[in-house]
Amino acid sequence: MNRSMYTKHIPVKRFGQNFLKNKIIINKIIQKMNLSKFDYIIEIGPGLGALTFPICDIVDKITVFEIDENIIFFLLCHQYNEKMNIILTDVMQFDFRYFFSLKRGVLYRLVGNLPYNISVCFFFKMIICNLHIHDMHFMFQKEVADRLLANPGNKEYGKLSVIAQFFYKIKPITTVDKFDFFPTPKIDSVFLRFIPYTNKYNKYDIERYFFAIELITRTAFQHRRKLLKNNLSKMFSETLLLKLDIHLFSRAENVSVHQYSLLAKNFLKLYK
Repeated sequence: MNRSMYTKHIPVKRFGQNFLKNKIIINKIIQKMNLSKFDYIIEIGPGLGALTFPICDIVDKITVFEIDENIIFFLLCHQYNEKMNIILTDVMQFDFRYFFSLKRGVLYRLVGNLPYNISVCFFFKMIICNLHIHDMHFMFQKEVADRLLANPGNKEYGKLSVIAQFFYKIKPITTVDKFDFFPTPKIDSVFLRFIPYTNKYNKYDIERYFFAIELITRTAFQHRRKLLKNNLSKMFSETLLLKLDIHLFSRAENVSVHQYSLLAKNFLKLYK
């Protein structure tokens, strides 16, 4: 990206604006996405087009969601504006389920350098839309990426790890140094790919599964040092835990994603 392009724009702190500027990283991300001309692409927070414009070189159309009116004006003035369906909105308030319902049978590919202040909340928001999504490619701050990828027994393993890995196959694409952004954030980032596991549920169950997994993990990890059987004593009997091959002296961080999924299935059976 031309330096003069982004230095003219004053980043807005409340929007969490940190613009990707390293062309090597940008090219690597675009290559790893393996885009097709006819893909239905949604970009969250296009910024000054670091990813948007290279994507436009490949696809026919891209829908971009942006909250900053100044950036929208910049995008409208660009040569690729005819390829962009630009939506001025706060993505945390936007009804994506209605948007996806407008085109039946279409699977969308999402991409974004998510503002750190909404990254996890937005990620959770998109889970219930999984049946409309082919994959998602998002930038996360490194500490969040570590939690998303963590395995049982790791200190980073927690509620976010279990929920993310229940609903998605997660692949790290590339690490991104903090100096690859303007302005420079305090920490490094990781670009991740998320592929939904849509064979675990149908359109009627996805919200119920999300509710169950979220509730169980929130309760299980609320007191990490306590035994899981104590944390979940109001939800599951010791007999059921043993039946699911969960040791009675296990702590929350020692239980696998698969075992949490079995807890969720049993929870949904008990509380229909």
